[in-house]
Amino acid sequence: MVELGANYLGIEHGHITDIDEEENRWEVIGSTDSPDGPYPDGLTAKLSDSYCRRTIQQSTPLALHDAGNQGWADDPAYQLHQLDTYLGIRIDVFGEPYGTICFVDPETREEPFSDAELIFIELAGQVLRKVLEESQYEKDLSNRNRLISVLNRVLRHNLRNELNVVQGNAQLLKERTSGEENGFASTIESASTELLSLAEKSRELEELTRSVPVARPMDIVPLVNEAVTEVRDEHPSVNISLDIPEEANSFAAPQLSDAVSELLSNAAKHTGSNPAIAVDVYRRSDQTTVQIEDEGSGLPASERRILTGASETALDHGSGLGLALVYWIITNLDGEIDVTAGSSGTTVELHLQRTTSPSSK
Repeated sequence: MVELGANYLGIEHGHITDIDEEENRWEVIGSTDSPDGPYPDGLTAKLSDSYCRRTIQQSTPLALHDAGNQGWADDPAYQLHQLDTYLGIRIDVFGEPYGTICFVDPETREEPFSDAELIFIELAGQVLRKVLEESQYEKDLSNRNRLISVLNRVLRHNLRNELNVVQGNAQLLKERTSGEENGFASTIESASTELLSLAEKSRELEELTRSVPVARPMDIVPLVNEAVTEVRDEHPSVNISLDIPEEANSFAAPQLSDAVSELLSNAAKHTGSNPAIAVDVYRRSDQTTVQIEDEGSGLPASERRILTGASETALDHGSGLGLALVYWIITNLDGEIDVTAGSSGTTVELHLQRTTSPSSK
């Protein structure tokens, strides 16, 4: 961008700066100059000694074609650098001033900057805003993923190993005690088992979320069948009915099977002594819907909020983590989730964009 601008404007030097007004710091982070030039990458200086101190405070370009005769002769920036030509504009990143892109030259220009040249610098600022925002987003995402990875390693190894010790000792206490002490040991064993299950669910989620679902045209019927078969094998006492067409072409990804499986497993565990679950797939206008209906006591409001993304609810148990995964998968597929819950059961609908034919596998 600075090379293009320097050539277009006919100005010797172009650079991008990172500015911290509180620390009075000005730093070049991109430049047309070589390392031995006057404004190379990495150069730092006092913001108060630069024209950029004015540029960062306004949203419109600062354009000087003969600074010494335009009222800047006594300015500290002019006194220090003797730059008669300056064209710069502020770069905002996520709505906050970040720095500037500017072009400078010790020589004066015969004419003021034209409207086209001012438009160019404004467009350059917008392009750099987008680039810097994307870079910051990728950095934040990388840091977040690194933190998630560390936390999951802790859950997998340290926490799990210690909980196995707690669980083992609780079992020994149960065998060697009776009465109230035996009840305490049972409570400890139950709590450690629940925490171990949570750690295992966290590990599974880390593996599933290593690749973001990318929606593409495909037949979702095999994915739903795969999820139903998996849950039937894990919960043979659960009656799962299935009503699906021969094919249902939609924008989806293989992870849809994991989302359906999580919903079915959650229903199987919380639907009572004679669990029954109905799975339907149907098409309407531009949508394909996967509907999962159970006869339980109704999904708690906190878990409904997890599924619909209505609020950030604390994920204090395995089903909460699983439902968060469902939300993550479906929203990444540009789908929608509807939840209806009452005393007679819960209905969850996954709405996907419909397509006419699947892509080649």
